[in-house]
Amino acid sequence: MDIPDLNTLLDAGSPYVTHLSAAVLIIIMFLLFLTLLSTAGYFPVLLSITSYTAIIARLKAKGVPYIEPKQVQELMQSGSVQDCLSRLRSCGYLTRVTMECTPDQAEEELLLAWYEEVALLRSQAPRDAWLFFDAFLFFQEIAKVKRIIRLIHMDRAGVITENPKLWPEGCTPDLAAKIGNVRSMSEGIRLLQETRYGETLLGGMALYEKEQSVFYLDHALDCMGFSELKSQMSMVQAYLASPYRDFIAVLIDIQNIRVLIRAKHSGWNPDAVPLCLVDGGQELPMWRLVQMNEMMSVPDLLRQLSGTGYDSVLSPVLRTYP
Repeated sequence: MDIPDLNTLLDAGSPYVTHLSAAVLIIIMFLLFLTLLSTAGYFPVLLSITSYTAIIARLKAKGVPYIEPKQVQELMQSGSVQDCLSRLRSCGYLTRVTMECTPDQAEEELLLAWYEEVALLRSQAPRDAWLFFDAFLFFQEIAKVKRIIRLIHMDRAGVITENPKLWPEGCTPDLAAKIGNVRSMSEGIRLLQETRYGETLLGGMALYEKEQSVFYLDHALDCMGFSELKSQMSMVQAYLASPYRDFIAVLIDIQNIRVLIRAKHSGWNPDAVPLCLVDGGQELPMWRLVQMNEMMSVPDLLRQLSGTGYDSVLSPVLRTYP
């Protein structure tokens, strides 16, 4: 029914209805419709969906080539570091370093690009999602701490001062200079007590000193990150929280699978493995992880993933496992 028809219908019932009053009535009806949507809970969801349009369009235009297994496999088959760099540059990565850069410089550049991309996504995301991105950015801060831990472990702490952009939050120039001169992990962890990561790292020191493996320090930091993510999720609007919870749960699954693979490959004592697992996965609850830990080898372990979303990813790789 067009506007003239509507006016005719209204005029038939009331001699006082004019074009202006009909327009006002239409606006009121539209506002009532929006109120109904809001009351039913649909309006915030619709607004949320439309607010992601710009982000999705930009990501589609830019592309994410290395999310595809085929692309990753081709990259792994690079004949040299320079060949690998050339492939990455052709996809828009590592454009700020020369082809003669060292592997360390390439890694640092990729880390910085990752930080910048997530920060940009946060700036374009709806305000209601900022808590999630802040928690995810915390994982990037953790990655910076892991880099420091790895450099200390490799007796290369001196390079820490060279790139302030890779210092975690709370690391001042004075602290970075002190860490750059440490001679042991215990000394480095002692200095990191000045940051929010110090107490967490202390919890992993006993196993680090026993096994001389940074895994235990990395794992302590990962648990700290997941705890932060879960805490932030409790403050995200209910209509937005479900996909974020699913995302976190998948991250936890992946973390636990990595731990189990490493444990079976390295011949860990099975009794020590549950201490390194994180509860709250999407497809792998703790009881199932305990069952998987009873497997004697990596192939046996991965066969337990049959029926999960991770099977199609890991089964092809299993054929090339030693």
